[in-house]
Amino acid sequence: MVSRAPARVVNDSRIDSPSPPFRGERACPGLDPGEGPAAEPWEGEVGAGHHPGIPHLTPTLSASRGGEGESTRLDPRLHACRPDLADARLRGLVAAPRYTEGKEARIVVGRAPLRRAPSPQAELDTFFHYGERLLVFDEADGFVWCQSLFDRYVGYVEAAHVAIGPAPAPTYFVATLGSYSYEAPDLQSAAIDFLPRHSPVTVIGASLITRDREYVALDTGGFMPARSLSQEPPRSPDIAAAAALYLGCPYLWGGRSFLGIDCSGLVQNAFRDIGIAVLRDTDMQRASIGSEFYARSVRDLARGDLIYVSGHVLISLGGGRAIHADGTAMIVRLQTLTGFLRERDLRLSACIVRRLLQAK
Repeated sequence: MVSRAPARVVNDSRIDSPSPPFRGERACPGLDPGEGPAAEPWEGEVGAGHHPGIPHLTPTLSASRGGEGESTRLDPRLHACRPDLADARLRGLVAAPRYTEGKEARIVVGRAPLRRAPSPQAELDTFFHYGERLLVFDEADGFVWCQSLFDRYVGYVEAAHVAIGPAPAPTYFVATLGSYSYEAPDLQSAAIDFLPRHSPVTVIGASLITRDREYVALDTGGFMPARSLSQEPPRSPDIAAAAALYLGCPYLWGGRSFLGIDCSGLVQNAFRDIGIAVLRDTDMQRASIGSEFYARSVRDLARGDLIYVSGHVLISLGGGRAIHADGTAMIVRLQTLTGFLRERDLRLSACIVRRLLQAK
């Protein structure tokens, strides 16, 4: 199986340091820079017209090559294209010897690492979570090459972490910050996995009571405490309140869960708590969420504003404070913006602020 062409690493878009390296734009191999139709919105959980804040194409994610009438330069983090194979929906946009329709699938472990190449040692980009719906384009050597239908991220996941076939309708969602599943309907039995917040689960059979505690059986095996589940996805009043749920959580590169989370993962989870799906990496978010707002001082920042510095993002709480997954302190923490900027020898003018219409 052939992986995507190696990227030229300029910087990484999620690391937290005054001068962070970040992953720059990557062009799909085989893209014809001279001709090709305009990209069309895709169907699925994300895409134009499906979730606010996620346009199908943005200037950062898909840049035009040259002048009028020329084709779009696609970001392979969001478009399945390799030198040998491409998503059939990219026919006409990407030159490839072979195109394939993605097979429906889902993640069946709590946190599945998504890697940039089909190897356990390959660079980690993010995690897919239990129940996340996918399209699988190729399978070989113990890995599948796939795309999430939640945030459109593309990469390689161990085949053992994926079930091919349409996902059953969820009956519940993990409503706490996460819950363990157990070998038996008993909290004293062996914990076999950890399912993050928002994970959709399908319950089979009747609930079981053990020492006055109710458990349900999952269709993928194992049992969960019924009190950690709800019939609707969990919600918070705004993204600042949602982010605050993760205070004290450890920082983890590529993480999206209570067990470990990075700065853009915190933003993505916070938006999910208000019913909006946003893209994964800081450069993607900076280009697609809300609109740019010029702040002359920290007093101009409202609750819910997103503050982007090179390779990092914070969520404003208002009153000069912000919350972020800090790769220096290695936790999710509250901090004054003045203190954050002073620590990194930055000025507010070096930041890009994105404001939502509902920010107050």
